[in-house]
Order: sequence, then structure tokens, then C-alpha cells
Amino acid sequence: MMVEKKKLMKLAEAEAIARVATHDALMQYAPLSDEDKKALALGKLLTDEAWVFELYVPADKPQDAKVISRATVSRTTGQVVAMEVFLPRL
Repeated sequence: MMVEKKKLMKLAEAEAIARVATHDALMQYAPLSDEDKKALALGKLLTDEAWVFELYVPADKPQDAKVISRATVSRTTGQVVAMEVFLPRL
């Protein structure tokens, strides 16, 4: 008996979905300073079930980085299963 292998979403596809979700979510929060905007970085983490994308402002020590948002995209469905923003609301 053959087991059907699930097609898992590729990084580029998941990143595009996360980008839209992050942009839409950030519209409800206080804007970033120009300095923070220039320094923004994107962290990517792959788990068995999802791609996790963190938008953050780096710091000298990694533990001091300021995480702005975290989007989690299911690798099997392409749905955003979690969207967290760590900024003050408007």
C-alpha cells in the first residue's frame, strides 16, 4: 500500500503569505520609528508543521533584539495559523 506524501509549502510561498498578513496586522498598531524601519530584519524558522517568520530589530546581543511581529504559516494548508504583534495598538 502506497502512502500519499503531502506536498509541503515552500519557503517563498509561505513568506509571501506571511508578508501580506504582517502588513495587514501592523496597520492596527503604532508606526515604527524611521530608525527601526531601516534596521528591520526577518527571521525564518521551519518546524514540522509550519514556517514561522519574525520581523525584528536586531541588537548587539541576540536576546536584546526587539521582536515586532511573528507570523506562523501552516506548511500543509498555507493558512496563517497565528499572527502576533508586539507593538502598542493605535
